[in-house]
Amino acid sequence: MTDWIAWGAIDGAMTKTRQMLFEPFDLTKWIKLAIILFFIGGIGGIGGGGSNFNSNPSGSNFGDFGDSPSDAELDAFVKTTVSGVSAFVDQYMAYIVLAVLAILLVIVLFSYISNVMKFVFVESVVRNQVTIRAYIRNNLGNGLRLFILNWTLGIAFLTAIIISLLPALSAIPDGDISAVFFGSLPTFFLVLVLGVIILSILDSFINLAIPVMLYENVGVLKALSKVTSTAAHSISQVLVYWIIRGVLGIILGIAAAVISLIVILIAGLVLLLIGIVVYMILTLLGFGFTDPVTLIVLGSLLIASFLVLIFLILLATVPLPVFGKYHALLFLRNWYADIMPFWEPVTEPVPEPE
Repeated sequence: MTDWIAWGAIDGAMTKTRQMLFEPFDLTKWIKLAIILFFIGGIGGIGGGGSNFNSNPSGSNFGDFGDSPSDAELDAFVKTTVSGVSAFVDQYMAYIVLAVLAILLVIVLFSYISNVMKFVFVESVVRNQVTIRAYIRNNLGNGLRLFILNWTLGIAFLTAIIISLLPALSAIPDGDISAVFFGSLPTFFLVLVLGVIILSILDSFINLAIPVMLYENVGVLKALSKVTSTAAHSISQVLVYWIIRGVLGIILGIAAAVISLIVILIAGLVLLLIGIVVYMILTLLGFGFTDPVTLIVLGSLLIASFLVLIFLILLATVPLPVFGKYHALLFLRNWYADIMPFWEPVTEPVPEPE
């Protein structure tokens, strides 16, 4: 029977997580890990949603629901909208460019920090010692290399998406609704699905390549080449790894949702009571609900409460990503090479009887 490395790493990951976080319990370590995880995933994951738009280019319909706009009216509406947007862009172009550049700068900065923190997280769990500033200094170059690779992949994916939408984009100025909503959809969804699959596979290999970069002192492309070369000789192990990681991801996601709900209910109630007390104090001081002072104080309290909830959720769910990282590292150590000198707990020697 084949020894599935990913399955065997589960027990070891649970032991390592317990030793790191509970033997002994160190709140400072938890807080530092929560800060690292915030920069890795707290703002980095952008969920996307879709909506279905049903049009009727042929003019037939399934029942009479009253007057509906004709294709000519829709075309006129699109042309008017495009004209209005063009006029607005022309009038405020300088401000729009500055706003876009500022937003892009913030996104780039946090993306770079997130890539550096991925190395900080690996070093923290391997050494069982969280020293954020020292690990950041050690991995500024590694983070930059990973940042460039991830952005290159992201730009390539975005370019493919834009190319798939070119027929629709070129039809917008003409108000051709049918081309906009139907002309590019098959190609768009094909590119989207294939892109997501390819990026997911690459992301899995990149996460395995990060420790190789750290402990073999090689660049990201060299580390990625080493990992993929190993995968080519043990495809079954990699497939089982992906399956187990997918199942673990679902389990950990459910656990995170339950823990988050509990934190929100408990901490949210406390924060709500604080808000009520603050409002009552403002009322006793003679400030009404619509007074600027009340609005500023309550608005600031709302923002602070939201940030506190995020931090408490990250703090309460620290064991989940730590377990996930240990599982990936233990799989890598047994599958690729024994490259990670894991910290081991020091056991006191038992004195011999005299």
